[in-house]
Amino acid sequence: MTAAAAPKARRPHFTAWRDVPAGTYATAAQLKGMDLPRQPGPPAATVDGQDGIGRSTTITLYRIDQSAPTASTAAQLAAARARSENSVRARVCTDCSARPDRAPIATESYGALCPTCWHIRGLRQRQEEAARERAGAARTARNLLRIPQNRPLGILHVDYTERGHTPAGTRRSPSAAKVTVIGANGLVVAEPLLRLVSPRAKGIPDGASDPVQGAEILAAILSQLTVLIWRYRDLDDLSAGLRTQGATWPLPTDEHVREMSLLATAWRGEVTTDGGRPVAVAPGRADRMLYLLRQIADTEQAPAMPTGAAS
Repeated sequence: MTAAAAPKARRPHFTAWRDVPAGTYATAAQLKGMDLPRQPGPPAATVDGQDGIGRSTTITLYRIDQSAPTASTAAQLAAARARSENSVRARVCTDCSARPDRAPIATESYGALCPTCWHIRGLRQRQEEAARERAGAARTARNLLRIPQNRPLGILHVDYTERGHTPAGTRRSPSAAKVTVIGANGLVVAEPLLRLVSPRAKGIPDGASDPVQGAEILAAILSQLTVLIWRYRDLDDLSAGLRTQGATWPLPTDEHVREMSLLATAWRGEVTTDGGRPVAVAPGRADRMLYLLRQIADTEQAPAMPTGAAS
């Protein structure tokens, strides 16, 4: 293939502004609005965004290092600056006093902000939201531990007996499930080992009980409790195994089952540098779930984050 016939390199496309490398690309309007205005070179990339009336659109980006100065002279730039008494302040970041080439972001509450201070303000807002959620998680945990004795708390965790993978690499369904249920006092309420496969299957541990009878006994116990689990998806193998063996589902209705994963995530309240909220890591045992729940319940309300903490 000759050089003339070679396909043109595809321009980079970004699905969000946060993915656009800082200091590399700008829109035509951003180039025009720079402290020393520039005019765009050839189109260099695109990004998904919104137009002036909020409709989704694809925005063309230009490399800053391929842009050129506009025809405006220094005298013309100075005259334009003098005509607007607020223009100088609009070029200076309110928080850090930076004077970026590109125009700072104008805000009603905080004035002009450079991209970094804008990002910090956003993270502070996320942290304030996390602090409110943490307080709510502590209240929920205390309420769970104070459930009336006619329906006390039961903390449920499942450990599976794995059977490895098939020669093709497919995970085999577990042969049994040890269902541990402890009360708010830490004492074991029930701990059956339920068989989840046919009695003739390989890999069934000693002591695994008949799933039909075992599930019925477990259901009778759980029907008297408010059940705390880590998350429903952890029980998928238990549900599938009991169903294939003709056993009933032992958990009570959703009204009396609570997921702890969201509660723990809210309590941990971590905010990543991109504004995300990491999911809390599972405790892995019923007694550790109870320990974590008590930690959440014992949390004292932290003082509110002072306004303008990012300044």
